[in-house]
Amino acid sequence: MAELGAWFEIDLDNLAFNLKTVRNRVGPGVEVMPVVKNDAYGHGLLPVVAALAGEGINWFMVARTAEALAIRGSGMACGIMNMDALYTDGQYQQAVVQDISQVVYPVDSAGKLNAAAQPVGRKAGVFVKIDTGLRRVGVPHGEAVAFMEKIAALPQLEIRGMFSTFMLHPEQDADVLARFRAIMDALEKKGINPGLCSLAASHGIFHRPDAWLDMVRPAMTLFGVYLDHEDRSAGLALRQALCFKARIEHLKWIEAGDSVTYFGRFTAPQRMRVGTLHVGFYDAVPRELSNKGKILVDGVVRPCIGSVSLNHYLFDATDLNVQDGDVVEVYSREGENDVAGVSETAGWMPYSLLNHLNPFIPRIYYRGKMPVAILQRDIAG
Repeated sequence: MAELGAWFEIDLDNLAFNLKTVRNRVGPGVEVMPVVKNDAYGHGLLPVVAALAGEGINWFMVARTAEALAIRGSGMACGIMNMDALYTDGQYQQAVVQDISQVVYPVDSAGKLNAAAQPVGRKAGVFVKIDTGLRRVGVPHGEAVAFMEKIAALPQLEIRGMFSTFMLHPEQDADVLARFRAIMDALEKKGINPGLCSLAASHGIFHRPDAWLDMVRPAMTLFGVYLDHEDRSAGLALRQALCFKARIEHLKWIEAGDSVTYFGRFTAPQRMRVGTLHVGFYDAVPRELSNKGKILVDGVVRPCIGSVSLNHYLFDATDLNVQDGDVVEVYSREGENDVAGVSETAGWMPYSLLNHLNPFIPRIYYRGKMPVAILQRDIAG
């Protein structure tokens, strides 16, 4: 690591701890399907899936077909639910051949999967998305039973599950759950098996035990990130997996009255020693941290100064015994500068922060406090 200027450390033991916490929360009768879309929220898709599969996880949810194919290409035989839309006959055939369970809500997409499965000689697995109120995608809840009847009659389809999403609106979420349960009840009366029924994601795991049903879909929870203060008080202990580290690129002294960074956003009140890190808003250091961000240096929280640039982030190093090349924490695993803390300071959602992690910064994976793997992507493709 001596040659690296910045890197993300991901503690796989913390990932396993959070999974155990979720399992203990929902009980042994509830399946856990981790949401690993968007490169496992910046943690690295394949290492995260491999680690969780090693903990006995059977199903994963992805947002892009490329993610599903990457998992299959790595040789893992786990169940995959793909939320991406399919547009060509080749994509439908590929989903069947690779045993990728496709999310369906238009009837014609179910028909195309059914047709693609016939020459392959295997059934195409599907999950049905129900729109219970978000009105983004999905079968409108009033049409869901009729839709399920239609696709249950397609001979080459296997319905593996049915799911929806809370609106995170206290009053309307009661309606969301009632609508979803009404569909489940109607299907039971008609003798249609909807497979694994799922409504609760991370927020539901914390706050809606009445919505755990057959399966829950944790995302940020598995990575140890609390989305808001309400979650922290819910009694679910989590350990953040990610730590963002960088080396001090340069140190210099500036005089009282000197301004730093674009637009002269900070003016030194006295003689100061300034450290520069070679990370910036390209690397998920939000520009909103200008003049209010913090880093951790040898266990001491230090203020950041000036504007956050594309590739540079400055901090007050006065009175610190540091030199060029020393390692600091841009995000820490705990304390005021963890992912939730950085997000709150910047006015961002933790989701946004993790989904902006630079994919070309190496990820180093740890077990038992020892590095066990590194993920480095070639910027040239």
